[in-house]
Formats: sequence, structure tokens, C-alpha cells
Amino acid sequence: MRRNWLRLRGFLLSVCLALPGMIHSPIAAAASTDHASFLITNDDNAIGESNTATLFAIAPNGILSTPTVLNTIGMGSGGGFFSANRVNVTSDPTSPCAYISSGTSNTIAGIQIMTQTVTGNFPASAIDNGADNGVGMVMNATYLYASFSTSATIATFAVQPGCVLQFLSDISPVGLNGGVVKRMGLSGNLLIVTYGEGSIQSFDVSGGVPVPNSDLQNSTGFAGDNYPDGVDITQDGRYAIFGDASSAGVVEVSDISSGSLATTVLYSLGSSITSGFDSSNVRLSPDGTLLYVSNNSSGQVTAAFFNGVTGAISPGCVSPRLKGFDSTFSYLSSPVTQETTGSGSALYVAEFGQPSAIAVLHVKTAGGKCTVRETSASPVFDPNSLSLLSIGVYPPRPF
Repeated sequence: MRRNWLRLRGFLLSVCLALPGMIHSPIAAAASTDHASFLITNDDNAIGESNTATLFAIAPNGILSTPTVLNTIGMGSGGGFFSANRVNVTSDPTSPCAYISSGTSNTIAGIQIMTQTVTGNFPASAIDNGADNGVGMVMNATYLYASFSTSATIATFAVQPGCVLQFLSDISPVGLNGGVVKRMGLSGNLLIVTYGEGSIQSFDVSGGVPVPNSDLQNSTGFAGDNYPDGVDITQDGRYAIFGDASSAGVVEVSDISSGSLATTVLYSLGSSITSGFDSSNVRLSPDGTLLYVSNNSSGQVTAAFFNGVTGAISPGCVSPRLKGFDSTFSYLSSPVTQETTGSGSALYVAEFGQPSAIAVLHVKTAGGKCTVRETSASPVFDPNSLSLLSIGVYPPRPF
């Protein structure tokens, strides 16, 4: 249902705006690899041409430039779940890779970042289908896990040298209330999933293929119509933080130090006026002191303070509505940071629109207070996408 609404709203925007130049641009020549940092989009093309990934060079000041477009061969789904991560980036300095999922073709493309070449387009099994709402991913150095929205399956791939994947097997998890996987988080041998209908679950992946732990449960927010959608995990593996689909800013925290999910603790970031609407996507800053929340349905970004010792979250600040909300773009998703230390320097957020774009924001903290502001260089348009929901950054955050 959400995917259909995304497409309808995007179509209405395109009719009203009649923006020129929205046809996917030709594949560009590879950009210079002198740049050490890149922002990578999954353009999620589902109509006409095959899916593409766009690589933007990141300057030291956070400015995005010199986009290179790579044909990933597969066909995207043109929208879908806000929280599903469709871009995975590895931190291996000798051969950094990006993986781009395509929901309609049910494939994952590998990209060698420094040479900016596609290494292949890797299918799962015949039963795996992500056409309706896309294919989400999470990975470590050994395995990549892909959640297929239509078939409600999680596929396990072995990560091979040269940015190559080898399919191993599937499982078919179901939420406590019948939901399918929305987002996955991975820390050590613990894989955590949200089902988008109020329930959450963890799996043991010490043997590669996920094995359910005995902790399938409704979150605390479920009783108040707050449904965990996004998830991030602290670098020490102690806490899982869930971003809720909610009429206000609501997040939940579970202590996972025992190796499974404990009952979540709910934190309100304020009313829909003071904290933005919908908190489906969450992302910890590299130093773990700030929690970034993309308010997907109100066009804002929230920063909350996180206590890594107690797991407590306290309200911080919220940005004004970003430029072009409800005119050139209709939803936000996928917050990621420029740097791998501190607050992350620049903060990037995907804008689903006609065309899609990347918002660039700066976060400042002092004296227990913070501000989140969009920069003068924002937004950076991605004319190769009409349905941008997922972005990644190389080098990636270390967890």
C-alpha cells in the first residue's frame, strides 16, 4: 500500500511540476578515483531503462560533485519500504565494494568502488521476489543478508573476493502479526529484524544462515500504534535502537547484551510539531552520541541525544522543513554521515521526488543543545532517479 501511494504521489508531483530533464541520463564515463570519499545512490529505476547507481564524489567540506552513473543491469522497484537499506558499502581499503539491490529483477549488483565498475548482477533463488517493496540488505565481511518484500524471505549470500556474491539459502520469517521484514540490523552474530506491524525478532548468524532466537515479540510502542520500522545497533553491540512509524517522533531501545532482544523502552522526541512526523529511519552518529532521525513524512530531520551507557534517548533538535518539501520531493529516507568519526560532519538524506535529490545538512552541538540546518549547497539533484529511497557513503561508518 505504501509503495502504491509513493508512486501515485510521485506521479501527481511530476504532472504538476512538469520538470524537464527527468529522463535517466546516459551512462557517464568513470569519474576520477582521486577522491577518497563517495556518496552512492540506488536510483531504483523500474520503468523503461535498467536500474542504475550514481556515485558522487565528496569534497572535504561535504559538497557532492562529479556524478558517475553505472548501469546495474537489474530492474528496480520504483519505491517501497522507507527503511529498507538498498545500498551496502564495505570498508575493505584494498577492494571496497558497494552492493545495489533491484527489486523487480530480484538481483543484487556488485560495484568495485575505486574502479567504478560493475562486477556482476547476482540472483538469489527462484522463490525470492522483491518487486512490491524492494530488497533490503545488511552485511558483514563474510555474509550479505537480503530481505525480499514480496516473497517474505531472507536470502543468505557468501561474500566473495572481487565484490562478488554467492547465494547460499533462504529462510521465510513472519512477524508476530503477520508482517514481512522491513529493516535488518547486524552486530556480531546477532541479526535483528523489524516487521513493520509492531513486532521485532533476532536471529543467530554464527553459522551463516540465520537461526531464530526465541524472542519474537511486540514492541512496547505497539500498544500505542507506534511500529518499529528502522533499526540501528550501537558499535559495542549493547543496544538496538528502533525508529517507529508514528504520528510523532518515537524511538525504542532494546538491550541486546544477552544475545537476544529485551523488552523495548519507548522514548518520545516530542509532538509532531516539535519533532516531525514519522521516525521510520534512524542512524547513530559515528561516535554514538547522536541519533539522527529522518522524519520521512514531514520533510524534517531530528537529532536526539543518546547515552551509550544507559541506552537512554533525550530530545535534541529538529530541522525546519527541507527545501522543496511537497513541491519537488514528497518523502525523506536513509540518513547517512560524511565522516566516520565524531558527529559525522555533513549529514545526507535521500529525497524521494521528481527528480530525486540528496539533502545536505550540518549538525552542531554545544552545552547539551543542538541545531540541524540544511546547507546552502542543498539539495543536490539526482536526475537519474524518480524514486530515491536509499543512499550509502564510502568510507562507511565503522558499524
